[in-house]
Amino acid sequence: MKKKLRGKGVVYLLGLLFMMLAFSPVFAQTVKKYAIVKASAANIRSAPSKNGSIVHVAMKGEKLELVEDLGTWLKVRTKTGIVGFIYSPLVQVEIEKVVTPAEQPPSQQPPPTTSVQPPTTPPSGARTTVSKKRSLLPLYIAGGLAVAGATAYILFRKGGLLNRGTATLRVNSTPSEAKVYVDGGEKCETPCTVENVSPGTHTIKVVRELYGEWSREMEVKGYQEYDINATLAPYGYEPDFCFGSIGSGDGQFYHPWDLTVDNDGNIYVADWGNKRFQKFDSSGNFITKHSYTTFRPSGIVFSPSNNRIYGVMNNSICLRWYNFNLDYISGHCLGLNNPRYLGRDSSGNIYIADAGNDRIVKTNSEGIEIAEWSTGSGSWPMEAAPYEDNVYVSLCWKNKVKIYSPSGTEKGEFSRTINCPDGITVDRMGHVYVVAHNDNRVYKFMSDGTEILHFGRYGTGRGNFHAPAGIEVLENGDVLIADDYNHRICKWRMTEETVTTARAKITVKRKRSGGFYGRRGRFTAGAGAPVKNIKERRRRIKK
Repeated sequence: MKKKLRGKGVVYLLGLLFMMLAFSPVFAQTVKKYAIVKASAANIRSAPSKNGSIVHVAMKGEKLELVEDLGTWLKVRTKTGIVGFIYSPLVQVEIEKVVTPAEQPPSQQPPPTTSVQPPTTPPSGARTTVSKKRSLLPLYIAGGLAVAGATAYILFRKGGLLNRGTATLRVNSTPSEAKVYVDGGEKCETPCTVENVSPGTHTIKVVRELYGEWSREMEVKGYQEYDINATLAPYGYEPDFCFGSIGSGDGQFYHPWDLTVDNDGNIYVADWGNKRFQKFDSSGNFITKHSYTTFRPSGIVFSPSNNRIYGVMNNSICLRWYNFNLDYISGHCLGLNNPRYLGRDSSGNIYIADAGNDRIVKTNSEGIEIAEWSTGSGSWPMEAAPYEDNVYVSLCWKNKVKIYSPSGTEKGEFSRTINCPDGITVDRMGHVYVVAHNDNRVYKFMSDGTEILHFGRYGTGRGNFHAPAGIEVLENGDVLIADDYNHRICKWRMTEETVTTARAKITVKRKRSGGFYGRRGRFTAGAGAPVKNIKERRRRIKK
């Protein structure tokens, strides 16, 4: 605190000295600027451009009065009164101070005009005194140095008028991997640092897909470091439409369990109770079906790597695949026991939740097993959803979601208790969607299990569920849910409004780079270690 007061005191004293000198005779002077031609000859033109006509040719050493400085061009006046523009690199600017006679110091003023008197002899016994006027030159020199020092401090200090410096922005966001924009230009992806931001007002934006952006106009000062920690708000969900009803006709359902979507937006449903797969367009209009007499389809998934539809039946040991018309192509038996839903990764590998065997079976696109792992006795896995280096598995009887590597190594689990997690899927941004079968709702999590939001409740209305099962998320963030006991498929649309308000915590500190301050802003003597004792600080400084 004392240090800050001392610093302010110095500034105040300099300001007072500047005001005192402003009213002193040292400023009673006229300043004139001249441009001296340093080239052998220079053209003076009618306009500040090489396209301007030549009104005069100035020779080397010619002294021109400087009227206005336009940067690259100077507006000048010749001794004969011709006014024009000259290219600035061709001249040298000189400043001449002219002191007016009325303002000259007494030592330089001419003596008053009086008649010459003959010297008189002083009376006998009188003392003769000679008065000497003290020269004011030292005062003018001291005043000039003080003014020059104060001016240099104001102009050239850090943050001064002529040395504003740049700022640094350190930007973090929750969630991360958000894009940072400064005045509309993309700079980096969080967490990241934006260097060399010029002082002034800037518009800072932090944007992530499927989240509301944080935006703010900020006054940025030079030589400052700004830490921006933005918390982005997710968009909510609202019911869009449902299709289907209980029954066995085309487009009807009897306990739909799982569903998937192809690249054209067509929807494929494992209609468990009606022993068939059905295909619909993106609006829910029936297209075709593939029926069985004994098998009950329980899981289905589309693989874009080979344009196949894969399916399993809970009373069959085999994995089967079909074309877009649901025509059977082939299959491979794997000794499955009551398999549930299917997942697939970006390489076209298929993940089967083999519930009766409490395991996950991973196959290639031809159904050949390449890995399997146990999920624990009595866990009853419902679905495995791979995303990058993680495989998220919903364990209904354990009321939890576990995270595995693609080879089956357990990596963790969600801390949120979910009442019989059923279908599970991951969107392109890594968010995990889990259907809570017994809670009649859908949860959305971050990849580490942090809950973002949930929606739905028990009922038969458009915004309700009754024992929801499978789930699929679309590219735009919309969600499709197989509403098991309501015998329908429902689409929930991502809203244009966020669940909460995007906000940010901004802190600012002055850059420290050398001098008596280390990089962390701690007082140091030279390059030595930080010194805490004040006397020790002073002792080192004196040395």
